Amino acid sequence: MLVSVARYDVCRLEIERSGLAQGIREAVAEPVYSLRNRFSYWERLVRRMESDWQLPGQYPIRAYVNDLDGHARLHSAMGTLTREARSELSVLLATLDARFVSASVPDEEGELRPC
Repeated sequence: MLVSVARYDVCRLEIERSGLAQGIREAVAEPVYSLRNRFSYWERLVRRMESDWQLPGQYPIRAYVNDLDGHARLHSAMGTLTREARSELSVLLATLDARFVSASVPDEEGELRPC
């Protein structure tokens, strides 16, 4: 599993470096959107929701949409892994997803519907 995750992260690092200036490129050693970080970002949102949003300041709808997009990209990233890695990490992702659903409130008014 670790080899599959490392392979994903190496590819992701090259993608992220490709948009940087030469002098900065070499200084970036880890991708911002590594698989570990993608899981961490999703878990952070779930924990916030479970804590009844006790956040300082505001949490703009764009930030929420960005977090949901990150979740979709996490699922896409899972599809690039070996079957063994997918199997192991799917348990973690399913657990986080279930916690997210449990902490969610249905949008019956359609307030989050795109304009």
